[in-house]
Amino acid sequence: MAAFTGSPPPRRKNRPPSRQAAPSPPPRRVGRLASSKPDSRLPTPARGAEQSSFVREDVTIGSMNIDEDTLQPTERGLRQDTVFAKSEEMLVTFHGHLPTEVKHVLRNADFFRDAYVGDVDAQTGFALVATPQACFVWQHTQELAGIPTCYIFPCPVDPSQAAPLYAFVPYGGSREPGLILASQSGEVWFWNNIGVGLAGGEQYSKILLELESNENINSLMRLDPQTFVASTSLGRLFRLTLTTSGGRHHLTSRLFSRPQSSLSLSRFLPSLWSSPTSQADAGNIAAIALGAKTNHGTEIWALVESRVQKWNVTAEGWEEFVLQEDIVAILRPTIQNTLRTPSDYLDLELLDLAVDSSGRILVLTSHGDAGEHEDMSYSATPRRIYNVAQISVAPGILQVEKLISVPYQSTFGASEAPMHPQLRLMLGGAILVVQFGDAIAFCSRDNDFKDRIELKSSTDRTLGVCVAADAQSYLLVLTASTTMKVTLDFDQVQKFDSEHGRSVLIKSIMTQAILYGSYAENPLHFNFPPEIEEESLMSGAALLSSAILESDSTVIRPNNDLTVQLNSRKEKISFLIKFINENGVLGKVSQRSRQRLATDAEKLYAAQQLWLRLNETILQGRPYDILSEAVYGYMNQVGEGQHDDLMRAFFRLRVTDIGKLLPHVRDGTRRLLGEAPTNLPTILSEANGIVLTILNSAFEYRDYNAGVYGVELPFVKPWTSKPEVINVVLELFDVTTTLVQKLGESLDAHKTHEPNSQLPDLASALFACVHERMGWLQSAVASESSGTDREIAALADQFQQLRPEVLNTLNKFGFAARAFELAEKYHDFRSLAALCNKDVVYPPDQNPHAPKIVEYIERFRDEFTVELYQWYIEHGELRTLFSQSEVYGDYLDKFFLKNNRSFISWIQDLDKERFHPAAETLLAESENAGDLAAKELMLSIGKLTHLAQMQEDTAVDENMLDAFHDGLDFVSVHEELAAELKSALVSVRSKQSLDRQVETILQQKASAIVDKKSLPLIFKQLVRSLLQGKALSVEDTADALSMKDNDTTIGDYATALHLLARADKLPDVRRQAAFRSVWRRIYIHDNWDTIKQTSGVSDAQLNERFRSTALVTALSATLSKRHQPEGYILSPSQALAVPSLAELSSRWPGRSPEQIEALHEDYQEESALLAEYDLTEVFGRAREIVLDEMMWGQAS
Repeated sequence: MAAFTGSPPPRRKNRPPSRQAAPSPPPRRVGRLASSKPDSRLPTPARGAEQSSFVREDVTIGSMNIDEDTLQPTERGLRQDTVFAKSEEMLVTFHGHLPTEVKHVLRNADFFRDAYVGDVDAQTGFALVATPQACFVWQHTQELAGIPTCYIFPCPVDPSQAAPLYAFVPYGGSREPGLILASQSGEVWFWNNIGVGLAGGEQYSKILLELESNENINSLMRLDPQTFVASTSLGRLFRLTLTTSGGRHHLTSRLFSRPQSSLSLSRFLPSLWSSPTSQADAGNIAAIALGAKTNHGTEIWALVESRVQKWNVTAEGWEEFVLQEDIVAILRPTIQNTLRTPSDYLDLELLDLAVDSSGRILVLTSHGDAGEHEDMSYSATPRRIYNVAQISVAPGILQVEKLISVPYQSTFGASEAPMHPQLRLMLGGAILVVQFGDAIAFCSRDNDFKDRIELKSSTDRTLGVCVAADAQSYLLVLTASTTMKVTLDFDQVQKFDSEHGRSVLIKSIMTQAILYGSYAENPLHFNFPPEIEEESLMSGAALLSSAILESDSTVIRPNNDLTVQLNSRKEKISFLIKFINENGVLGKVSQRSRQRLATDAEKLYAAQQLWLRLNETILQGRPYDILSEAVYGYMNQVGEGQHDDLMRAFFRLRVTDIGKLLPHVRDGTRRLLGEAPTNLPTILSEANGIVLTILNSAFEYRDYNAGVYGVELPFVKPWTSKPEVINVVLELFDVTTTLVQKLGESLDAHKTHEPNSQLPDLASALFACVHERMGWLQSAVASESSGTDREIAALADQFQQLRPEVLNTLNKFGFAARAFELAEKYHDFRSLAALCNKDVVYPPDQNPHAPKIVEYIERFRDEFTVELYQWYIEHGELRTLFSQSEVYGDYLDKFFLKNNRSFISWIQDLDKERFHPAAETLLAESENAGDLAAKELMLSIGKLTHLAQMQEDTAVDENMLDAFHDGLDFVSVHEELAAELKSALVSVRSKQSLDRQVETILQQKASAIVDKKSLPLIFKQLVRSLLQGKALSVEDTADALSMKDNDTTIGDYATALHLLARADKLPDVRRQAAFRSVWRRIYIHDNWDTIKQTSGVSDAQLNERFRSTALVTALSATLSKRHQPEGYILSPSQALAVPSLAELSSRWPGRSPEQIEALHEDYQEESALLAEYDLTEVFGRAREIVLDEMMWGQAS
């Protein structure tokens, strides 16, 4: 850039002479030299009272009296090498301060209400900022420290209060440039030299452009140092030419026109120079751009509503209209084809254009969001999407060669600064630069490289962009707060990899936010581009997170003070997720990626806490052999043993593997415990401290920041609960417990000194690890792996056994509060119930934990009461259980409803006077009662309960009443049978063992089966149960009644048959077998050979013999019954069949095959004896006798 030697010395304080209000506007196209010096101190000509009232005091140029001392402290430290942003492709640095006068004007600027314009000019080296009242000019290339000199000029009056259009007039390096300011109403002021701005800028000439009544000037562009072009809202172009007269420069203007000279070649051959279109269509000109310079002149392109027009401006002084084409017709379908949701309507706007060195035009477009960006987390306000279309244009031939998306989206009415976006070309068009009010976007035309810089403050805005000459790869950006230099490394841009470059770019954005975003003096704000890809975001975030963990020098500044370095890394990794959240893109990050980022952060936090612990240990002079050995072992294991300071190297480079230290800590502990058993407390204290610091720090960080990362549990393969980690914690807990038990009271202040005081934390860590591991294994993702179910079962079984042991250990060593806390946290209600009843259980009011029981019932409700009541039942504390009925009866009812505890639930029913269900329960339970006394009690209470129900309900359930009677009768049979058998012991004088008593009863009461193989064993088993007060089953009772000697109790056979007849629930095969066994024993009870001897026996005597037999007795008791189930009465032939071996095994489970075989032989002997008697006729005779007696009895 040019340096000016003719510039006046800097003037820090400018007090321009006052001047009067400007006179009425002169006729158009009349130039004059404004040399009067009015009294007004305003640098802008006043326009009556309205103009004076509009100008605020803070922008009154004449009143400025500001010097360099007004710089903010942060601004004083800015140098030209101060970096605002840096990536592989781009570097943004501080370029220069704004003049104090400009800062004063812009300090409280409202860019939404007031008009401001600005620019940085590369050719002259000057910059400007203009308001509707004043224009401020300074040399931005001035190599001076501090604030540049400011030149202040008044502005042409515009009725709309719009800021003026502007252009510098370059004269080369020998003198300062001139300045042109033009109002939209067509008034153009020209200063021959900006030096007059130091004195108020009163000496200017002005011209008026011949505009229509509804026409405005909307752009002013420098064509060459002497020629300027202005465009209007009606599609007309004006040529402003700088002329010299009398040694002074003047501006002249005229409308673009065709050559009128008869010698013009184009007059004879128009097709050589122009398209068939002979006249440009009218319309608002949105932008004009310079094209190629040829021998025939300079091309000018104009963007007129939906069309582009091409003009040729010749050096001879005339203009040629070359072509006009409607580009919207080809742009609209091209853009519509890129939309995710096709739409016939497209709100398309053409904003700016530029022409590259090859003659192709580049058009900046915007269109409304047609719903193709549903994933963007913006507000409901419509957005504008921006693209640059590369178009080849020839007469009648248009083609969109490329559509390049711009990494920016605006929202109408949002906070971005209002500005018409502008397109610039860099490096001959290889890089597209788009200026927005709050950002500058960069796009490569040859690959997918895209980036942008965005202003931080909502009160800041871009005012101008100056692109350097084609050979230079930098540009200058003028904002309302500073001037920045943006340098692009074009080689790196060309190397941009579309596959991985986006991830690197995302990482770069986050890295810059971390490194530069917190600087107060940095005007830039860092955020993600619109439509950021999920994979690029996740990959970039992972790369940066890893770089922080590994102390990458591009992110982390080297520092031997690891306390500071670790804290810096922790802040940066925290900023990473904060940055993602603030940009509203956390939803694009998958759960696995979120967990990865959270895991990195918690590992770094754990490492920081471990380092702080190590420093404290060193300062206190305590040993840290275990940690040193663990780090040394691990670093050598992974091939990092070359570092001089392995400890610091680990915390710098290998934080991501901090979990892998734990097995090394365990191994070192084992070795030291074996070598120095006298130092057990010290060794365990250090080992426990290391493990607890790592795990507890990770758990605490995870719990505290879970919402920040948006993670959903469980974690995928969490490092804090790998099997080896659980084993390490469990082993340390066991060893510490053993040590505490061994030392006992010899341990100083046993509850407050390590390692005893570490027991609760070890237990807490163990529970957390197991709980986390179980959560992961039970997840849908883990279930896809083989062996998961097996590991779940093994871990659940292990934890079920460990949990009460661990909690009991804590309670035993005085940490009851922590035991309760852990049981509550993990909802271990069974352990809570046990802990609450460790001391006094009954009466409940003397239990020291009674308030806790009440608290847990109110807090956890059914979850706790189920385990509490189950504990009471298992430990026989039924008194305590039912003592809660009055207050918590509803919980008891729910417990019994969901849990089959019918053997005691009837007590609750009785308490609530629910007699019918109580009776049903007692009846059902009595059938399965194994204790005879309990059976009788249940039946007795059940009968009374049923009778109580009958008092309230007139409908009598006779079946239930009969069932109770049958049950009580069954108990009576037991009692009578037991009394009969015990009578055999009356003659025994000495005290006998149970087995001896059973043997005595067998010999005296079952002489008929003594010599059998297996029946004696069966009988003795039944007798033993009776002597023990147990209740026999119906089958067992029938066997006992039929196997004993019934010489004096012959009616017991019939009793056995009656019992079997009522046994409806007994399987039919078993019941028939039981019927046959009883009948066989009935038939073989008597000696039929003797009975059949009729010699010398009268009929009366013979009949009496028959009547005294067990057969007649049994038939007398059965034939009269109405209910005669199958098998109730059997003939001798029907009773011959004996059970099979399989049926006997089912009947007598637990017997050996040999015993079953012997029992089968005993049954066969009974059957053989019955067959030998051949009692078919006897059965008929006995039946007749019984029937006759029944008839005589009825007749009488």
